[in-house]
Amino acid sequence: MMLTPARRLHVLASLGLAGALVALLWHGLDMAATHPALAAVVLVLFAANALWLSAAAVAALIGLWTTQGAPARRALPRSPAPAQRCAILWLVCGEPPEPMAQRIKALLDGLDRSGQSQSCTVFVLSDTQGAQALAREAAALAPLKNRIIWRNRTAPEGRKPGNLHDWLIDHGDAFDTMLVLDADSSFDAARLADMRSMMAHDAQLGLVQAAIRLRPGNSRIAAMQRLSARLCGPVFVHALARLSGDAGNYWGHNALLRVAAFAQVSQLAPLSGPAPFGGPVLSHDFIEAAFMRAAGWRVQIAPDARGSFEDAPETVSGHLRRDRRWAQGNLQHLRLIGRRGLHPASRLHLLAGIHSYLSAPIWLALVLLMGSGAVHASAQAIWSLLGALVLLVVPKFAGVAAHRRTMRHAASRRILWRALAVELWLTTLFAPIGMIRRSGFVLSVLAGKDAGWNPSGQVVRRAGFTGRGEQISAVGILIAVITPQMLIGTSATALLSAAMVMPVVAPLLAAHWLIRWLDASTTHDPVARYYDASTTRFLAVGGSGAALAIHRPLWADGITSTEAAAAHANDLIANAALSALGRAPDRVCDLGCGVGGSLFHLAGLWPNAQMAGITLSATQVQLARMHARTRGLSRQCTFVQSDFTLPTTLPRADLVLAIESHVHTDSASRFLEAARAHLAPGGILVVVDDMLARTDDHLSPRERALVRTFARGWRLGHVTPRRTFVTRAQALGYDALAEHDLNPMLRLDRKRDHALRLAGPVADWLGLTRFAVFANMVGGNALTQAYRAGIMSYSMVVLRAPDPAQTGPDRQTRRQVAA
Repeated sequence: MMLTPARRLHVLASLGLAGALVALLWHGLDMAATHPALAAVVLVLFAANALWLSAAAVAALIGLWTTQGAPARRALPRSPAPAQRCAILWLVCGEPPEPMAQRIKALLDGLDRSGQSQSCTVFVLSDTQGAQALAREAAALAPLKNRIIWRNRTAPEGRKPGNLHDWLIDHGDAFDTMLVLDADSSFDAARLADMRSMMAHDAQLGLVQAAIRLRPGNSRIAAMQRLSARLCGPVFVHALARLSGDAGNYWGHNALLRVAAFAQVSQLAPLSGPAPFGGPVLSHDFIEAAFMRAAGWRVQIAPDARGSFEDAPETVSGHLRRDRRWAQGNLQHLRLIGRRGLHPASRLHLLAGIHSYLSAPIWLALVLLMGSGAVHASAQAIWSLLGALVLLVVPKFAGVAAHRRTMRHAASRRILWRALAVELWLTTLFAPIGMIRRSGFVLSVLAGKDAGWNPSGQVVRRAGFTGRGEQISAVGILIAVITPQMLIGTSATALLSAAMVMPVVAPLLAAHWLIRWLDASTTHDPVARYYDASTTRFLAVGGSGAALAIHRPLWADGITSTEAAAAHANDLIANAALSALGRAPDRVCDLGCGVGGSLFHLAGLWPNAQMAGITLSATQVQLARMHARTRGLSRQCTFVQSDFTLPTTLPRADLVLAIESHVHTDSASRFLEAARAHLAPGGILVVVDDMLARTDDHLSPRERALVRTFARGWRLGHVTPRRTFVTRAQALGYDALAEHDLNPMLRLDRKRDHALRLAGPVADWLGLTRFAVFANMVGGNALTQAYRAGIMSYSMVVLRAPDPAQTGPDRQTRRQVAA
């Protein structure tokens, strides 16, 4: 590998900085009180991590320097050669298909606008298994069926590499290039044209890897990953592109590959011996890039992230489970890094991946060795540790400097500095958890434990981490640090040692709560925030038990338990649907599904019906999926985090229900229009909700104030009279089949209601409604008072959706009114 000036600078500066830090640590060690072998171990371990910290810091500075002239050096896009045929491959294995379908449509529209439609073909290569998951995938992609080719492998052998290899056999000869995308990827047509142009004008260019941006997520852990990527990503990827040259890397997706080049490396032979070090190569993308470069093809990283996106894991458990697979895959590279013929830059890519996981147990070993007193250090050793911390934050400040050049206004720069502060705070809290988990991953692989390969579509459905393991690790670190000091020193030295490791131990001790905090939603939608914060409490205090209801219980004759009362609304809906349809529905959709209680109840009544639930709340989706697994209903019940007023790719249902959710839309008309998009022609809509008993002009000022307080507390968009709701439905073409007043089944004299009568006004007077727990008190008390005053009507309305096939005199309107 030719040492260009940038590479020479990188090597010499990295070695110089690492050497200086090691010298500082050596000078700070008390060699007279430390066994020479232990001192040597500490110096070697510290040198390994210091070298990579130095390499990262120098690379970030090179990236900062590179980005200064990047726009001026970027060549103008050239149109791709007309003869070049490009296949766009979306690979899916159980991931939610609806967002993918939307991204495919966006790219297809972009191909039309950019004139590339005739030379590009979109394939969806699916390894999704299970009848329900396949039906959902087919329904999501159905609107695109004339513009894409969807293929599902009934026997998905070889995971993602096998999927791509099968495509090469069946279709590869018809295409010159292939854009590889994961289910959560999106790509811009203009960016694709630019990359196709690069490949069309360089016959030896085998792969162009685009930089990738992370989309905004709904949780703090997702925000942390996106902040880190936005701050450090641009300078790192520019440095990586410059230092790698034509021996770049491949990250498995959002990359354009020459079909002929990839065909040479698409069949990676399994490693000899059993897993985890043997068997299929898990991190196959790094190896494919290395083998492609060894075969004489140029591999480039395009540092511009324009138009190239993916999602970050939304939970700590999702992030760590993916990391476990990557740990095993990267450690497998120990067996491949010495392979003959590899380019030196390819070996460095592999080494960087390996060290990214080995660095965690190295840091843990240094904490234990130095904290326990096994290696004695003087106060001067602090300079080496401070130097390591400085190198750790250099990439972050380099990223800030790169962004700051484009910001002309002081307000924008203040936002940038706040973003840096938040990123530093979040990563500092999470770093000890990551260190412990990665150390565990490495030890697990070294012990011979195979994690297997779980696609992201399956990983996200599994139960989350609780943080208990991290708490046990924290106690273990404290014992390992304090005990030797108590035996050979004094209690003061033991306390000092404990204080030294506290930056590591404190987040681990708080891991159980910290993980929940990181997983919590950061959405700005007030309704989603309200339910994210309140759902668990509703389930705990509502008494619904197995009914999993967060709506009001209905105490019909013969009902003696809160659980049965909570489930009674589901029976009323089922009876109304059977009466209106004359049969059991084939598809049911719950708009504002909570944690799935109503769908689970209806699934028990109608085991052949497919159920889908939509909710804004990430917490509710997570709980609903967990309860579906527990009840064995994962194949029958699907849950989607979305706004049900937005366009959907879910199949239309012949029964749509909305229990205490339609009031969260802007108006009754907006809800009814949205519901019609979810209903099959002639389908049944059942709404159970709080409605006004009389029109607003018949309310006194005090009564209007109660309704406003109720709406403000519970984050409602409107409160509409039942008569007005039905009239608006009829104006939109619905048939009104039935109206039921459920007020007689409400209980308004519980001890909790009397307590809220005192607590609600106090919380409102103190201005506490911005907090969900107090908002619930304020809104709940106002609602109860409104019911007692006869202002509100808890109602069930049954409507039939318009059916274009039944118009004119044959269309019958039926209506029943029950007091």
